[in-house]
Amino acid sequence: MGFLHAAIDGSDSAFTRVEYRDFNDTTHLEAALRRARRESLRESRTHLRGYCWVTGVPSGLAARLGGARRLAAGGAFHSVRELRGGGVLLQATETLAGYDDRAMREVFHALAPVLPPGIPEDDPAREELRVVFEDAGGV
Repeated sequence: MGFLHAAIDGSDSAFTRVEYRDFNDTTHLEAALRRARRESLRESRTHLRGYCWVTGVPSGLAARLGGARRLAAGGAFHSVRELRGGGVLLQATETLAGYDDRAMREVFHALAPVLPPGIPEDDPAREELRVVFEDAGGV
C-alpha cells in the first residue's frame, strides 16, 4: 500500500485497483454490468469503474463521497489515504485474504453513490466475479 500510495500520490488517476490474480483490463463490475470498456473509461470521472481490495478514487468522486475523513469514519475501510491530487486510496482490509464477502459488501455500500447503476449479472467469460449483485443506483 505504501508503494502504491507513493507511486500515484501526485496524480489524480481516474481509477486504481489491486485484486488477487486479476490482470484483466475490464474490471469485475464492468463485466457484470456488461459495460463496454470504452464507455466505462469515458465516464470514469462520473462513475467509478469498480471496487476491490484496494481502490483508488479520483478527486471528483472522492468529493462526492464526502472526502477522506468521511470515508475513514464510515468504517468500511482498513486504510484511507488522501492523495495530493485530491483523490483517495482505499484499502478494504488489512490483508488480501481478509477481503471476504462481508468486506466486499461494506466497500460496495460505501462507494455505491459513485458506482454505475444497474444490476450485475454473472459473466460466463470470467471465472469468478467479485461483485455485490445489487443495483448501486438503488442504495
